[in-house]
Amino acid sequence: MQDHDHSQEARDETQHAVEGAAGRPGALPAAESAYLDRVVAILQQRLGQRLLGVYLFGSAAYGDYEPGISDLDVQAVLTTLLDKQMCREIAASLTHRVLPCPARRLELVIYARPAIDPAARHPRFDLNLNTGAGEDDHLVLDPAEESSHWFLLDIAMGHELGRSLLGPQPAKVFAPIPRRWCLEAIGDSLAWHRRHESASANSVLNACRGWRYAVTGTFGSKLAGAAWARRQPNCPSVVAQAEQRRLGGPPLSAAEVTELVEIVGAAVRAALLREQDAGWQQKL
Repeated sequence: MQDHDHSQEARDETQHAVEGAAGRPGALPAAESAYLDRVVAILQQRLGQRLLGVYLFGSAAYGDYEPGISDLDVQAVLTTLLDKQMCREIAASLTHRVLPCPARRLELVIYARPAIDPAARHPRFDLNLNTGAGEDDHLVLDPAEESSHWFLLDIAMGHELGRSLLGPQPAKVFAPIPRRWCLEAIGDSLAWHRRHESASANSVLNACRGWRYAVTGTFGSKLAGAAWARRQPNCPSVVAQAEQRRLGGPPLSAAEVTELVEIVGAAVRAALLREQDAGWQQKL
């Protein structure tokens, strides 16, 4: 890997993120906006005063929503734990069969406030529901059944870039996630993709988002990560291929995806070492 100074680039990326957070387009297509309003109304009806806030994360909040491709990532926060019977009733009200989702799918996660503030290395949700056209619902009520890195990274990104659909801004509800935890979770994500999606465009785009964060400390969408990655001198051509094939197409070369993952893994390990060194310096 070519070694060069990223300090100015990191400042530029941070400034871009701040400007984007303030000026990113808030308007989604009418069908998606109406659907989110309905989701919030159902949650309010079911949960009443226990509902502290509802938040839009992911590309729909970060200004990179693509109709027919992107998910709608919604997080709800309650004042208290939610019992499993109510979780099932909420899932039954929001399943695509009852409330059709205009996006690729709805990804809904519900937390009790103590599970996210203070921050936890392995966030414990009450409900995780994925529902959309052409697929069976994925409903999980036990956090031990899921890989926690997905949820940690969603919270870390949403804390900075999410949008409130109801209630206080996300930064006032979700505690910030330490950078070391984020880097560890990105490493977990790389390992997961190597095991389960070794030649997918999604693996490449997720890796690019993690690469960008490891180098610059800036979160963003997968597409923003890929655009950043293509500007790096050691970026493999598989990144551009993944951007083109996110709509579908033949699998990517597993060897080329592995090359990218190794580059990103090295960047993550280097960033973790810097975090460790900084921690030792503070103790001296």
